[in-house]
Amino acid sequence: MKKTAAFLGSLGLILGLSFTSCKKDNVTPDVTTADSTAFKTDAMLSNASTTDDTYTLQNQLNAGNVTLVAGRTYNVSSLRVSHALNMNGATIYVTAKYGYPIRMTGYGASITNGTIKGSWTTSQAADANGAAGLYIAADNCSVSKVTVASFPSYGILVAAVNKPSVTYCLIKNTGYLGFYFDAETKYTSGGVFSHNTVDRSAIPASAINESGVAIRGSSNNPNIVTSGWSIIGNVIKMPYRPSNWNAEGMEVRYMTNSTISVNTFTNGSIGCSIVRCSGITASWNQFSGSTEEGLEFADTKSSSSQNNTITSSGGVGILVDGSSGCNGITLTGDKISGTVEECIHAYYNTYNLVVNGATLTAGPNTKAINLQKTNQVKIQNTIFRGSGVANAAIMLDNCPGNLAMTGGAVNGFKQAVICIYNSTSGLTTNNVSMNGVTISAVPRALITVLESGSYLGANVAVKL
Repeated sequence: MKKTAAFLGSLGLILGLSFTSCKKDNVTPDVTTADSTAFKTDAMLSNASTTDDTYTLQNQLNAGNVTLVAGRTYNVSSLRVSHALNMNGATIYVTAKYGYPIRMTGYGASITNGTIKGSWTTSQAADANGAAGLYIAADNCSVSKVTVASFPSYGILVAAVNKPSVTYCLIKNTGYLGFYFDAETKYTSGGVFSHNTVDRSAIPASAINESGVAIRGSSNNPNIVTSGWSIIGNVIKMPYRPSNWNAEGMEVRYMTNSTISVNTFTNGSIGCSIVRCSGITASWNQFSGSTEEGLEFADTKSSSSQNNTITSSGGVGILVDGSSGCNGITLTGDKISGTVEECIHAYYNTYNLVVNGATLTAGPNTKAINLQKTNQVKIQNTIFRGSGVANAAIMLDNCPGNLAMTGGAVNGFKQAVICIYNSTSGLTTNNVSMNGVTISAVPRALITVLESGSYLGANVAVKL
């Protein structure tokens, strides 16, 4: 039934709310994803309970923009936000236990300046079907300066929409995942996730099963990508050494032409994993405490790491890998130290790898760079530090060769600058060169081990 202006005004006086009318475009969001059990669109309606403020506050939001009373706590079971909601320092306490109680359903809707809180605690089990803090289901929606905390599933969940913006938010103590964008069904573009803190570090390492942040065009469909994302200035904290490999700081998948810059990744299985992407620039990020690797490129093309700093890792610093391999990865100016394994490990079928201007400090009994079945590699103006405890600057493991090393310096390795190991029958390792490299405190330029009918080519020119 249509409410009169006078009636709406009286409601505003009762609740201490102010609002203005705002045109609402009719948008039917696509909320279908591959994770069908996690996207039960009717779960909220069937499980919500009615609380004091739900009906009245919803009427205000239906009519237009709303500003809440500063410092007040509102108890709600569900809200549909189709206009601008300025929380004004207030708290919305969500009483629903399942589904998506607070949904942004109007084109260009916004939520700012407050706290959205559930009742979940880190001692409880996570539940992907439990209540999420906030669900963005329309294009051009924005969330800024909002704390989202204590929900059993997601902190902020985003459907297949364009230009979602989440900035200056705190997302903490979420059972399943912190921020999740999963298009799956259609091409999307223009996302912003910047200057946020996602803190899942209080969850027991044995109980955490998913990432702090995950942004996907699709899980497995290369024809569905999301593009044009800005992921800048975030702090992402995970438990130290989580038992589940999926507990990454951030994973992006099937993403193109996007920037991941000036973020801080602490702990987790992997700091940041870039999977089946292209045109990604990861720059000026800080990584520490990851179990497997700080930064990963998997089955990714034409992407770069620039001026990233990795100060510790239980595995490698930067891993370049994938089931089909990466092509066209450039690593420039990265500083890597404190890794248990290699600073850089390029795995099967990596092609066209460039390492330029890096500073690599290798740990005891390991290598600075491990190239495994990798082809077409250029290493330029890079500083290798072995500190007298590392084995070799570069390892070629069953590679066809095609390695050009120019400029830079190598210091303090126990065995050699370059080690070549080949055990592939009929494979020739060839075209390996080193020019203009300053070498000190390294006993040999080259060590080769050939087995199982493998060969060393005539164009291997590596000398002290």
